[in-house]
Amino acid sequence: MADPSHFLEFPNSMYLAVIEALKAETYPNPKVGAVLLNKHNKVKAIGHHKGKGTNHAEIEIINNTSIESTDTLYVTLEPCFHTDSSPSCADELLKTEIQNVVIGDIDSDKRTSGKSIEKLKNNGLNVTLIEGVNNFVNPNYNKKNYGEDSITYIGKIATSNDNKIFDYSDSSKYITNSESLDFTHLIRSTVDAILIGKNTLIADNPQLNVRLSPLTHVDIKKYVLWGSDNTFIDEIAIGHGDKIFLTTFNNRVLKHKNVVNLNNLSFSTVNSYLIEQNIKSLLVEGGNYVHKFFISEKIYDNFYKFVSEDSITNGLSLDDLISDYLMNDMNQIKKIQLKDNSLHIYN
Repeated sequence: MADPSHFLEFPNSMYLAVIEALKAETYPNPKVGAVLLNKHNKVKAIGHHKGKGTNHAEIEIINNTSIESTDTLYVTLEPCFHTDSSPSCADELLKTEIQNVVIGDIDSDKRTSGKSIEKLKNNGLNVTLIEGVNNFVNPNYNKKNYGEDSITYIGKIATSNDNKIFDYSDSSKYITNSESLDFTHLIRSTVDAILIGKNTLIADNPQLNVRLSPLTHVDIKKYVLWGSDNTFIDEIAIGHGDKIFLTTFNNRVLKHKNVVNLNNLSFSTVNSYLIEQNIKSLLVEGGNYVHKFFISEKIYDNFYKFVSEDSITNGLSLDDLISDYLMNDMNQIKKIQLKDNSLHIYN
């Protein structure tokens, strides 16, 4: 696995808390992870929230170790202020000797929303904020708290230095390096589902799973935006039983339960279907066709563009519509160097 300190430029301890948070599916609660370091910056305890009605990550730490004043707690989201099915994490932390807390994001839940940070500070604790951690771990969390029922759409694409997205001379070769691939698997572990287009499935035959240790158990739904070509859908569908094919077949008997006829493939129809499937966050990986499908609605909340330093002599170019969209309709908020790749993050 690549050096984790590169991922999102979080401190290594916060990265470990992120990985811990992603170990469990906790909906409708947010995924939260926590790591306790001793005065020598060695991991002393680690914990995560396992789901509604179970201990929060901070309580896991408190219950399983003796916290000293020289320890530092890293937690991916502001400790909860309120008490409902679990005690207030802010209050419970104040019962310990902890003096240093590093928090991933202010909780947008109005029951907490900065109140815990204020309470901890007022009681003499040193509180540091690292923005963007929870927003990465729980991409749809703020929308839920703000009363929005829309899906969070996240785009991802990889290009060569000369803006090619496919190498005609060697279709089996990855454009990006191992660090970019690890980061892609990390992104996958944060979402409910992943979607690709027909051409990507045929050309790359991707597994669409999470292959980043220790998150290989994370299960995400897999969709293929197939379209109306039914010439060999039966053979494809039976060979990819873990994927759902979104199609527009007219007057055709569907032979496989993983082939869904949406009558038309407008964004509205696809979006409605995904909402029916309880998808809250979707990662779109693919080529020109599938990204143009979503860009036509200006729907992306976040976008990750990986760029290799290598060039491709004989390849498929990234469509100008996608390049223009990223340049004019989204804001590049961060650029991270991943060895000989660069990651451009937009929202």
